[in-house]
Amino acid sequence: MSATRSTDVLIVGAGIAGTTVALALARSGASVVVVDRGAVCSGSSGLNAGGLRKQFTQPTSIEAAKATLAQMPGFAEEYGIDPAFRQAGYLFLHAGGRNGETLRRAVATQNGLGVDTRLIGVDELAGIIPGINTADLEGAAYGPTDGYMDPNSMVAGYAAGARRAGVTILQDSPVTSVKTSGGRVTGAVAGTESIACDVLVNAAGAWAPGIARLYGATLPITARRNQIFVLDQTPTPGRDLPLTIDLTTGFYFHSEGTGIVSGCGEAPEVPGAPPTLGVDWDQLPMLVERIIHRVPGLASANVTHAWAGLIETTPDDNPVVGWTHLPNVYTVAGFSGHGMCLAPGLALHVASELRGQVPRLALDVYRLERFESGNVEPEGVWGGEGVSGGSGERTA
Repeated sequence: MSATRSTDVLIVGAGIAGTTVALALARSGASVVVVDRGAVCSGSSGLNAGGLRKQFTQPTSIEAAKATLAQMPGFAEEYGIDPAFRQAGYLFLHAGGRNGETLRRAVATQNGLGVDTRLIGVDELAGIIPGINTADLEGAAYGPTDGYMDPNSMVAGYAAGARRAGVTILQDSPVTSVKTSGGRVTGAVAGTESIACDVLVNAAGAWAPGIARLYGATLPITARRNQIFVLDQTPTPGRDLPLTIDLTTGFYFHSEGTGIVSGCGEAPEVPGAPPTLGVDWDQLPMLVERIIHRVPGLASANVTHAWAGLIETTPDDNPVVGWTHLPNVYTVAGFSGHGMCLAPGLALHVASELRGQVPRLALDVYRLERFESGNVEPEGVWGGEGVSGGSGERTA
């Protein structure tokens, strides 16, 4: 064991949440150390579909997503890495009923906060996605200024910015113990380092419950399998498709090079949150059936490769953000598949709370205590009834 290192804030997790909070804290003058069991972006942040959208039901999430999207135009200049953001739009397909009503209310809330989303009918939808089967659809919610990017490049950019601001990032440094005294965390052992800290931030994603157990607590975060398959064809050669979520059959797709990436909405629980996952190819026939039903012209497409990772979900599909369990432990995890959308926009507000200030954006909807008080407001556009029934968007 090396000599003890000390820091104002120790952040566990070098994904999208950990790197953006570290950057915001360092810019405010705090000393920050980030530790990760692997490399930067080696967990869930690098294994998702890269969606960035403002289409949420909760006003706090809408505002956070707006702040994230606002960073994209100047990202490459500020951080020196191009996130490959494609402002191709975002679609939620629906067949009316409860999904249609949820989207109608969500669009009204988004519009009230200055977001340019709208409901569209099947005729306009057919013009956006040539060859789409709309026979069982009523329409879609459309966010034309949303899109998707390369998650690895985006996190690498934030990590580079954090390092330039003075943050130390220790890779291949799993946290094996958390030290407490007088009801407070005093430090942790990560890899070969013993690190003393004033504040511990748990930003470990699917592995956040394991960190909480090290100081004797639990978190309502469940690790789930997320798989993405790459196809070699697209219905729009030479043009980027919107990231499209089919709420009726439970799958999604968007352009990737000369083809598309796609995956099912089902995200089965993975006990123990292993560090890596192999692809479950048994899911492919179900996905193919859904793809061909929605876009029949893709029947001759081939799957070129695939990957699998973990997402971390909470009972209401909203993250846990705030002080948890001990006076100097702060959790920012449980993003339920939309950490790329929300974490960068929340980082400044999280940093304010960590510095003892009142954030400009109220974070009450994300507090851990909501599960005990019953003050739970599910993120309807994200999961809703479709998730419990085996379908629904969990991935972008």
